[in-house]
Amino acid sequence: MISRPITFISILLIAFGLAHAVSVPTGNLPAGFKLLGVIDSNTTGVNISEEITDFYGAKDIGSVKDVSIGKYIWGEMGVDYDAKITILSLEDAAYARAAYENYRSRDEFKYPPVKGIDRFSNATINGHDALEIRDLVSDLRGRSIRFLYLWTNSSSVVLVEGNGSRESSMALAAATGM
Repeated sequence: MISRPITFISILLIAFGLAHAVSVPTGNLPAGFKLLGVIDSNTTGVNISEEITDFYGAKDIGSVKDVSIGKYIWGEMGVDYDAKITILSLEDAAYARAAYENYRSRDEFKYPPVKGIDRFSNATINGHDALEIRDLVSDLRGRSIRFLYLWTNSSSVVLVEGNGSRESSMALAAATGM
């Protein structure tokens, strides 16, 4: 049973627009991941539109209702690249699918990341069909393949940019609960 003060506060947060429609995970993260920070439309000094340019493209995505971006460290700070989760809330499922297609159609994804490794594969995240994307990244240790997961959930599109471990990256994606 939820107490009245908590219910009342929740209603106030929603009524005044202080609660976000989407939120990246900040706790109960998979082993090895640590939250560095969260960026959203209320973050001072950040143009959130610049953070989501990869979702714009040939297909119209309508108005973006809400954005939440989480940055996570999984390795050695300053040496390994960061993991990232981006969740966009759009007007409806068709716009979410358009944002998905725009991201998937990026020029850098036209060719395999490395000869002999497919760029795309299928995965299931929290019961949703997801696109697994293999991306070549560089850090102070050299170049490696990173696993990304992209899927839609109703009117939201979710992008998880994990690390070089498929299992760890899928666990981070599952942590979204979406």
